[in-house]
Amino acid sequence: MQNWERLYDYIHEYQELVLDYYSKHGVAFLTTYWNINKDATVWDDTQMFGGAYETTGDLSGIKWDKYLLLPVYFADEISTAFDGSETGLIKEQETSIVFPSIYGITPYAGDFVKFESEFLQSTNDTYPLFEITGIEPFPNTEKRYWKLKCKVYQSKGIEKLEAKTENTYVFFDYDKKIHTVEEATTLARMLAKDEELKINLVDMWNDNAGLIEI
Repeated sequence: MQNWERLYDYIHEYQELVLDYYSKHGVAFLTTYWNINKDATVWDDTQMFGGAYETTGDLSGIKWDKYLLLPVYFADEISTAFDGSETGLIKEQETSIVFPSIYGITPYAGDFVKFESEFLQSTNDTYPLFEITGIEPFPNTEKRYWKLKCKVYQSKGIEKLEAKTENTYVFFDYDKKIHTVEEATTLARMLAKDEELKINLVDMWNDNAGLIEI
């Protein structure tokens, strides 16, 4: 009788490949993502059936957690349609993105994502802000991917979102984890010092002696 591991362990290997390796090392788009902070948000329970009077702005009780440099995958081609309304002609743009559950972020309808940011494109930060309008988890397991449907949010900018941002985090590519801004800054400085130390050690190495000359 053949070893059970030999026959069936490939299932676990495949799951690890798809849900762990691909989700960390695939080709990604770096984004800024605003996730609703349910603990800090104040909902209008009596007036708007548990929703919010405004999504953003002074009258909104919604609070956000902001994630910088968050990688997303499989961004679809943006579809464009024009819609006439009382305010005039509106250009509707829709797309979809995917990110893995290993980030520890649970997306909600009403979250926001921006594909371009000022610190990435300081000379031409005119790209739109997208609102999350639909969420599809797949597969229905503990580790999964989130497919998010996105629609252009008709807003002048991100100032109102920034005013309601509760916490700011950074996705650090070296360890593929999310950290606070302070932690990410410290880790980046440590990596810079390690790289400088590496260069100095190479310059100090003596091939003839096989030793480091101090």
